[in-house]
Amino acid sequence: MHKSISVWLKLKDGESKGKVALQKRSASNKSFQNIYQATWAGKVEPDEAVEEAIKRECKEELGEGFFDDFDFSSLKFFSEDSYKMKEENWTCYNYIGEVSEDILAKAKLHKESFPEFFIIGKNDLAKDIVLFEDQRKILSKILYGN
Repeated sequence: MHKSISVWLKLKDGESKGKVALQKRSASNKSFQNIYQATWAGKVEPDEAVEEAIKRECKEELGEGFFDDFDFSSLKFFSEDSYKMKEENWTCYNYIGEVSEDILAKAKLHKESFPEFFIIGKNDLAKDIVLFEDQRKILSKILYGN
């Protein structure tokens, strides 16, 4: 069984208050090009705790500036979901938190992602946004509360 994490951040202030920041994989990404995903996500390495993976992936995907200023204690466990990828079973641990626009602006998205977050609200989910099916369900629960 493989494990992954997805961290979903909602904006707690500004014009986008209540919306979720998503990454979009670039066309040059090694796999799953142009797919939207959680604010940050990744594989939990063997013998790595989920909490360690959350911090490692955050630093790798969003950079030191964001990592240093983000309050990890604000993250709350949201769900544990199973999915299949390439005929292998995975469990994803989803966490949700809130972030200010100022802290989010400190993120420097990695080279395999578009350089800016895509801010998604309830009305945007129906648009042509390509997500993994399990992540679409989680995002829907976050935005609609169901």
